[in-house]
Amino acid sequence: MTFPTHILLGAIIGKVAVNYSIGLVSSAVIDVDHLQSYAKHKVLFRPKKLWHALTDQKDEWGDQRGILHNIAFFAVASMVLIFLFPKIGILISVGWFGHILLDALDNSDYYPLYPNKSINLRGPIKYGTWQEAVFFVFLLFVYVFI
Repeated sequence: MTFPTHILLGAIIGKVAVNYSIGLVSSAVIDVDHLQSYAKHKVLFRPKKLWHALTDQKDEWGDQRGILHNIAFFAVASMVLIFLFPKIGILISVGWFGHILLDALDNSDYYPLYPNKSINLRGPIKYGTWQEAVFFVFLLFVYVFI
Protein backbone atom coordinates (compact mmCIF):
# COMPACT_ATOMS: atom_id res chain seq x y z
CA MET A 1 0.00 0.00 0.00
CA THR A 2 1.04 3.57 -0.46
CA PHE A 3 2.37 5.74 2.35
CA PRO A 4 -0.90 7.67 2.94
CA THR A 5 -2.75 4.41 3.56
CA HIS A 6 -0.12 3.33 6.11
CA ILE A 7 -0.37 6.73 7.80
CA LEU A 8 -4.16 6.46 7.99
CA LEU A 9 -3.92 3.01 9.56
CA GLY A 10 -1.46 4.46 12.08
CA ALA A 11 -3.95 7.24 12.85
CA ILE A 12 -6.67 4.65 13.49
CA ILE A 13 -4.36 2.71 15.81
CA GLY A 14 -3.29 5.94 17.51
CA LYS A 15 -6.88 7.04 18.03
CA VAL A 16 -7.90 3.70 19.53
CA ALA A 17 -4.79 3.53 21.76
CA VAL A 18 -4.86 7.26 22.56
CA ASN A 19 -1.25 7.52 21.42
CA TYR A 20 -1.04 9.00 17.94
CA SER A 21 2.73 9.30 17.79
CA ILE A 22 3.45 5.61 18.37
CA GLY A 23 0.49 4.55 16.21
CA LEU A 24 1.66 6.65 13.28
CA VAL A 25 5.36 5.84 13.58
CA SER A 26 4.89 2.10 14.09
CA SER A 27 2.65 1.84 11.06
CA ALA A 28 4.82 3.88 8.70
CA VAL A 29 8.46 3.51 9.75
CA ILE A 30 8.56 -0.13 8.60
CA ASP A 31 9.08 1.15 5.06
CA VAL A 32 12.52 2.44 6.06
CA ASP A 33 13.90 -0.77 4.55
CA HIS A 34 12.94 0.67 1.15
CA LEU A 35 15.76 3.18 1.60
CA GLN A 36 18.35 0.39 1.64
CA SER A 37 17.00 -0.89 -1.67
CA TYR A 38 16.97 2.59 -3.22
CA ALA A 39 20.54 3.25 -2.09
CA LYS A 40 21.74 -0.17 -3.25
CA HIS A 41 20.28 0.36 -6.72
CA LYS A 42 21.45 3.98 -6.89
CA VAL A 43 18.05 5.62 -7.29
CA LEU A 44 17.88 7.43 -3.96
CA PHE A 45 19.20 10.71 -5.41
CA ARG A 46 17.82 10.31 -8.94
CA PRO A 47 14.36 11.87 -8.76
CA LYS A 48 12.83 10.32 -11.89
CA LYS A 49 14.03 6.80 -11.10
CA LEU A 50 13.09 7.19 -7.42
CA TRP A 51 9.59 8.36 -8.38
CA HIS A 52 9.25 5.32 -10.65
CA ALA A 53 10.35 3.02 -7.82
CA LEU A 54 7.91 4.68 -5.41
CA THR A 55 4.88 4.57 -7.69
CA ASP A 56 5.34 1.32 -9.62
CA GLN A 57 3.46 -1.66 -8.22
CA LYS A 58 6.24 -3.95 -9.38
CA ASP A 59 9.38 -4.13 -7.27
CA GLU A 60 11.86 -4.54 -10.10
CA TRP A 61 14.65 -5.66 -7.72
CA GLY A 62 12.56 -7.75 -5.33
CA ASP A 63 14.14 -6.21 -2.23
CA GLN A 64 12.14 -3.10 -1.38
CA ARG A 65 10.16 -4.91 1.28
CA GLY A 66 13.09 -6.21 3.26
CA ILE A 67 13.72 -7.70 6.68
CA LEU A 68 11.26 -5.39 8.46
CA HIS A 69 8.53 -6.94 6.31
CA ASN A 70 9.61 -10.49 7.25
CA ILE A 71 6.83 -12.07 9.32
CA ALA A 72 9.25 -14.24 11.35
CA PHE A 73 11.46 -11.24 12.17
CA PHE A 74 8.33 -9.31 13.12
CA ALA A 75 7.19 -12.10 15.48
CA VAL A 76 10.53 -12.35 17.27
CA ALA A 77 11.01 -8.57 17.50
CA SER A 78 7.45 -8.14 18.77
CA MET A 79 7.94 -10.71 21.51
CA VAL A 80 11.11 -8.92 22.62
CA LEU A 81 9.40 -5.50 22.51
CA ILE A 82 6.39 -6.73 24.46
CA PHE A 83 8.62 -8.42 27.04
CA LEU A 84 10.79 -5.32 27.54
CA PHE A 85 8.11 -2.62 27.20
CA PRO A 86 4.68 -4.26 27.61
CA LYS A 87 2.32 -1.36 26.82
CA ILE A 88 4.42 0.35 24.16
CA GLY A 89 5.59 -2.99 22.73
CA ILE A 90 2.01 -4.09 22.10
CA LEU A 91 1.19 -0.80 20.38
CA ILE A 92 4.30 -0.94 18.20
CA SER A 93 3.55 -4.55 17.31
CA VAL A 94 -0.04 -3.75 16.33
CA GLY A 95 1.12 -0.91 14.07
CA TRP A 96 3.87 -3.06 12.56
CA PHE A 97 1.50 -5.98 11.96
CA GLY A 98 -1.05 -3.60 10.43
CA HIS A 99 1.63 -2.39 8.04
CA ILE A 100 2.50 -5.95 7.04
CA LEU A 101 -1.19 -6.77 6.59
CA LEU A 102 -1.75 -3.77 4.33
CA ASP A 103 1.27 -4.75 2.22
CA ALA A 104 -0.08 -8.30 1.94
CA LEU A 105 -3.41 -6.92 0.70
CA ASP A 106 -1.95 -5.12 -2.30
CA ASN A 107 -0.82 -6.86 -5.46
CA SER A 108 2.82 -5.76 -5.31
CA ASP A 109 5.56 -8.30 -4.67
CA TYR A 110 5.56 -9.27 -1.02
CA TYR A 111 7.89 -11.96 0.29
CA PRO A 112 6.76 -12.63 3.88
CA LEU A 113 9.91 -14.65 4.60
CA TYR A 114 12.36 -12.23 2.92
CA PRO A 115 15.18 -12.80 1.93
CA ASN A 116 13.69 -16.22 1.10
CA LYS A 117 11.63 -15.55 -2.02
CA SER A 118 9.87 -18.92 -2.23
CA ILE A 119 6.54 -17.35 -1.21
CA ASN A 120 5.28 -14.25 -3.01
CA LEU A 121 1.95 -12.96 -1.72
CA ARG A 122 -0.16 -10.80 -3.98
CA GLY A 123 -3.35 -9.43 -2.58
CA PRO A 124 -6.53 -8.35 -4.36
CA ILE A 125 -5.99 -4.56 -4.17
CA LYS A 126 -4.02 -3.03 -7.02
CA TYR A 127 -1.25 -0.78 -5.69
CA GLY A 128 -1.83 2.94 -6.14
CA THR A 129 -5.09 2.59 -8.09
CA TRP A 130 -8.75 3.43 -7.57
CA GLN A 131 -9.05 0.17 -5.61
CA GLU A 132 -6.60 1.44 -3.04
CA ALA A 133 -8.38 4.81 -3.04
CA VAL A 134 -11.66 3.04 -2.20
CA PHE A 135 -9.89 1.11 0.57
CA PHE A 136 -8.39 4.39 1.84
CA VAL A 137 -11.88 5.96 1.97
CA PHE A 138 -13.11 2.90 3.89
CA LEU A 139 -10.28 3.38 6.41
CA LEU A 140 -11.14 7.07 6.58
CA PHE A 141 -14.72 6.18 7.56
CA VAL A 142 -13.36 3.80 10.19
CA TYR A 143 -11.17 6.60 11.55
CA VAL A 144 -14.01 9.11 11.69
CA PHE A 145 -16.55 6.78 13.27
CA ILE A 146 -14.46 5.04 15.94
